[in-house]
Amino acid sequence: MTDDTIQPDDLGDDALAGEYALGLLTGDAHADASKRARTDIAFALKVNAWQNHFAAIAEAVDPVTPPRGLFRKIRRQAFEETLWGYIRQIGLIPAFVGAAAAALILYVTVQFDVFNTGQEPTPTMIAEMVAEDDTLVVAAAFTSDGRLFVDRRIGASAPDRSLELWLIAGDAAPVSLGVLAADQTLNEIEVPAELQDSLAGATLAISDEPQGGSPTGAPTGAVLAVGQITTL
Repeated sequence: MTDDTIQPDDLGDDALAGEYALGLLTGDAHADASKRARTDIAFALKVNAWQNHFAAIAEAVDPVTPPRGLFRKIRRQAFEETLWGYIRQIGLIPAFVGAAAAALILYVTVQFDVFNTGQEPTPTMIAEMVAEDDTLVVAAAFTSDGRLFVDRRIGASAPDRSLELWLIAGDAAPVSLGVLAADQTLNEIEVPAELQDSLAGATLAISDEPQGGSPTGAPTGAVLAVGQITTL
């Protein structure tokens, strides 16, 4: 056997280095390969060679702008494998609830110690408002004592502008529920008693308004995100 012959162990290390460079290894296999990449010069060189190889392939591919909403789909799919997926599986949060709304439900539940006391207030309705380009994600949870918790998860108002929340029930004109605070992500809104019966199945919308809110009592700027209210 000559020096140029590839040894079986070398071939195994080469494949292992390629898998490590691609991020395919998990658990103990990843930990072992990571340690070798730091301490074994020969293995580190193989990893570096694979990284350069894959980088060259990537550079040869023309960049493509992903379609709108793709990030949201990826996020939601990955979300199912995290803590929220487990929470849904054991029945604490319905499967149809999105990531942002689920996080808000859990916050309200823990905030008021519902798990331990079983007492009100508890979330009874939710909505998730997401812009088409994912630049604005807002969740809302209505509790049994008439409060609406609104959590701005992603995005903010433009300079010298305000985000205003609107309730649209059926064919009725939009009713302002208030301006979202620019200096905090979580807002607590007292919903007037006369509006509470119209929440189920209605739509929440967020519009871009002059600083301080619409001067006319109706939306004047672009509607940035909408979401239907769902009963839990």
